[in-house]
Amino acid sequence: MSEITENNTITNVGAGVTKAIMHSNPITGFFQTLYDEYASRQWQQRREKWEEIFEDKLQNIKDEIDLTKIESIPNFAQILLSAGQGAMSDIEEDKVALYVNAVVNSIKNENIDDTKKHIFLNMLRDFTVLHIETLKALQQCQVDNNSIPNQNRPDFVNNYLKTNYSYLMKDKVVINNVLSDLQSKQLCFISTLDFYDEDIYGDLLVLKLGDEFLNFISE
Repeated sequence: MSEITENNTITNVGAGVTKAIMHSNPITGFFQTLYDEYASRQWQQRREKWEEIFEDKLQNIKDEIDLTKIESIPNFAQILLSAGQGAMSDIEEDKVALYVNAVVNSIKNENIDDTKKHIFLNMLRDFTVLHIETLKALQQCQVDNNSIPNQNRPDFVNNYLKTNYSYLMKDKVVINNVLSDLQSKQLCFISTLDFYDEDIYGDLLVLKLGDEFLNFISE
């Protein structure tokens, strides 16, 4: 018996023994049943949502671009697979459409290099909806901030987020961790991360990579 065959046999036997033990134990048997029925049903629902949104978006762009050029996009199969796996496994269902947008934008903009596609898909997996909504808020904040006189800017970022995006600011620890994550990925620069201290303000700059990331996952 070859080493590979032997290893597969051992793995299969081990899996069979584990499953038998789980079914013989009321507690683990319950979770096995839950896994078989509930999780499988949820995965099927997620898959159907992914396919439905993907089909709708392709229909929307079919008159804008030549879909046959998909064949010429480097590593498109890997992009599609990576995005699909992300959409299936992500704990937040609201992000399914963002994975679809990533694939569609890979088709519409072939100038995005493979490295950035890989980086952006990894960011999409790692970030929560809160991360993405916060980055969008910072982007809009920067646009509005640029329209006011310099002398009135010091506390603009702080007040802007609290006034216009209060739902983002409910948990001090969480939002500061989110801001830290965004900054560590070089999507934005914020001179201070503590937006809950009324005496601290932050200068804000959404970096080019942050704009590109949002464009990659947006319609």
